[in-house]
Amino acid sequence: MATLTLRREDGRVVCERCIVADRAHRRMRGLLGRRGLKAGEGMVLRPAWNVHTAFMRFPIDVVFLDSDQVVVRIERAVASWRTVSCRGAREVVELPAGECERRGLEVGDRVAWASRTATDLRAERGSSWDDEMHETRASVLVASRDPRFVKLARFLLEGRDLVVQELSTPEHLPEAVQEPDIDLVILDGGSAVADALRTANATRVKRPDLPVAITADAGGRSPTGLRVFDRWNETEELLLDIERLLAERLAPTGTG
Repeated sequence: MATLTLRREDGRVVCERCIVADRAHRRMRGLLGRRGLKAGEGMVLRPAWNVHTAFMRFPIDVVFLDSDQVVVRIERAVASWRTVSCRGAREVVELPAGECERRGLEVGDRVAWASRTATDLRAERGSSWDDEMHETRASVLVASRDPRFVKLARFLLEGRDLVVQELSTPEHLPEAVQEPDIDLVILDGGSAVADALRTANATRVKRPDLPVAITADAGGRSPTGLRVFDRWNETEELLLDIERLLAERLAPTGTG
């Protein structure tokens, strides 16, 4: 993805390294999966006039720009599970919480974008920002009460260029999957396989298109014939099934 610098008209820098999210899937994912933003880091969503912070792990400053690159609204320190919008905005810039105050950015300021220089890019190559913001294939929600399993799942999935979201209350999965940025769910039943199956059924009622892979302390088949993966001893089989499900879900559909 492209990286730009955001400056005021007077040349003062607002954001040194701003990732450009100019495609639908990039805008939908936004900063999901990141643990934070450092000073000088940000993301611009274009075109956009609203953002949501569901599943975000940290607060952000949200800056709305109109078609003339004028700041028309600033929402400061927006916490998770919020939606903010501004009619008439053409771009939205997401910055670390408190960054607007530190940089003195105010409503009415006119800004401009500048390409990163070759020197800048060489100096930043291999930085944690570049590593974390490289293109990902899909977003997987891991619903589990067991932090050990969540840690294992995150390790396995992020190694395959997948964004990992977490839900520590699996019973709330039917509500959580209403967010459109989730491509697949891993539902960990632990020792309560029957509860997991009921939750999976309720989830499919809300999102019939969403694949749900189920894990538990012991693998096998459910009474309905659904595969349940042993969460500790069948990780390779689980990953193969996830790849199959994602390939089916994300495959382009033809017309004719």
